[in-house]
Amino acid sequence: MSAIKIRKIRYKNWNAIEISNLEIKILVVPEVGRVLHYGFLDGQNIFYENDQLKGTQFKTGEYYTENNLKQAPNIGGNRVLPCSEEYFNRITGSRHIPDPFINASSFTHSILKNGVLLESPISKLLGIQIKRIITISATGTEVNIQQELVKKTDAKDKSLEEIPLTIWSLSKIKTPNIGYLPIHKKSCFKNGYLVPVWPDAKNNAFKNVSVANDILAIKSSEDLPQKVGSDSKNWIASFLAETLFVEKYNFENNQKAVYPDGGTSCTIFGNDLFSELECLSPERTLKIGEIIQYDLQWSLQKVKDESAVKSILQSL
Repeated sequence: MSAIKIRKIRYKNWNAIEISNLEIKILVVPEVGRVLHYGFLDGQNIFYENDQLKGTQFKTGEYYTENNLKQAPNIGGNRVLPCSEEYFNRITGSRHIPDPFINASSFTHSILKNGVLLESPISKLLGIQIKRIITISATGTEVNIQQELVKKTDAKDKSLEEIPLTIWSLSKIKTPNIGYLPIHKKSCFKNGYLVPVWPDAKNNAFKNVSVANDILAIKSSEDLPQKVGSDSKNWIASFLAETLFVEKYNFENNQKAVYPDGGTSCTIFGNDLFSELECLSPERTLKIGEIIQYDLQWSLQKVKDESAVKSILQSL
């Protein structure tokens, strides 16, 4: 009898797929194209969830509105986007609103023996589709996510073909927490990390960021937004409620690999509600039939204090 259990359930008025072993449980919700739960069987969900949007049925390719204004719905969990924020305005007319065919649209799904395959709609704006194979092992806490971004058709107009594409994974972690990333010794950024300057808001990361032993730590914000970026290799992490979440990614260490936002392979964004761990693949412009592949691996550890966390991270 397999230690992995997969079952379909109702979760906050959505249809969901629960995947578990004897240690962990994840909940995949195809109706919003997200993983909304990841945690120990006897512990809490590490992901932030916005209960004000629970059960909301979003329409594929249509913009979500609040007070008659287009918005990017803050659902929570882990999601994926097809390009960096720098290009949102060219695609949707707003630097805060991503491609609506990918963000919050319903994904199709297929059940696998140890997980699930998610497939996004084909974006009528960018002509792309995202596929994610999300699986767990029979033992342990690891979650493996194989990801492909496929160019399927022409973009809506020729100017959008010029936009470099990336697989951008975003995991919203509950607050309060501490986020971590390793400092690249040959970083392209001064001091090994970047504090982006925003055109319409103040970035308050300087208040909560520190670096020691080549590891950056940033405490979650209690009120104002903050963000740091880095050309870090291989991992990003978060510590909350005696739980350490580590997200590993494949870093392409070659001159041909161009990462978004001036060389950023990962970022940590946050506000009073959540901290978002973000991992980005190198950027590429694609012809029809071409693919970007970018895989992730999650793990959880029970850890009592911050000093033990730093010891674990230094060994990665």
